Amino acid sequence: MKKEYISYAVVGIAVGLILGFIVANWTQKGLSANQPLAASESAGSSSVNAGGPTPELPPGHPPIDTSNPTSAPPLPAGSATDETASSASAAPSQGGSVELPSLDQLPAASKEERAEHKYKNIQLLKGLPADRLMPIMFAFKSSLGVDCTYCHIKDQFEKDDKSTKQMARKMITLVRDTNAKLGAGRVSCFTCHRGQPRPPQ
Repeated sequence: MKKEYISYAVVGIAVGLILGFIVANWTQKGLSANQPLAASESAGSSSVNAGGPTPELPPGHPPIDTSNPTSAPPLPAGSATDETASSASAAPSQGGSVELPSLDQLPAASKEERAEHKYKNIQLLKGLPADRLMPIMFAFKSSLGVDCTYCHIKDQFEKDDKSTKQMARKMITLVRDTNAKLGAGRVSCFTCHRGQPRPPQ
């Protein structure tokens, strides 16, 4: 057999593998783009981000437009370090929980900046250190598997227009009261929600 035939065979195999890889990836992307939506529809997923308006959305929730996703605005300067944000927004750990920072207020004599002095319209979380507010918000986000706009209006976080924000305030009270009764045992949003906007039944 001639050397040039062997060279042609090697080049042909290499080109065939490359083309096969490209075609396989192209068809796989087309299939995988349709599969999650179909799977979530067939399973009756309660995810807020799964698709268009579903019966699981709370009353008054704005319609979800999956064809035009928007990203959250950047956090205010100095509100949370990258390390705090990434650890607080991470997926639940292997133990299956999301750590909720303490909701306990600062002592009256403390000179530390309080959340209500740095952020607008703080009601139930008054008295908390200002630097603890963002980790708490990220814990809420991770515990419910939602993004910030589930409760807040984009770029207008202080507004109370969404019913989900009112419900979040009721849930904060529930968590505080429950932990006060339990003493040593602590519950968090993740205790019931398990990464879903509505607690699984």
